[in-house]
Amino acid sequence: MTTAFKLSYTYPALQPVDLHKIDARALECVKLLGWNDLPDRLIEAIEADLIGFHEELTGRFSTRDTAVHQRRASVRYWVRCYLGGLCTYDTALKMLEVPGQ
Repeated sequence: MTTAFKLSYTYPALQPVDLHKIDARALECVKLLGWNDLPDRLIEAIEADLIGFHEELTGRFSTRDTAVHQRRASVRYWVRCYLGGLCTYDTALKMLEVPGQ
C-alpha cells in the first residue's frame, strides 16, 4: 500500500528589512559632486563626510582640523579611483569605511 503525504505550501511571513535611510543632505551632496554612480553602500560608508561637505558648502560649518582635511582628501581620492575604474568596489569600501562604525 502506498501512502501519499500532503505537502504544505505555507511560507513563514516575510519580515521587513531594516534599511539605513541615507540623510538627504548626503544625497544632495552626492548629486552636487557628480557622484551619482556611487552604490548606496559606499554612500553609507562616507555619509558623515558628505554631511560635513554639505555643511561647509552651505556655510554652516568650517574647520581647519588637519585630520578632517586628510579624511576628506582620502574620500575624494577613493571615490575618484572607484568611479574611474582604478580600484574595485571592495577596495574602495574597505578604504572608506571607518573602523568601529
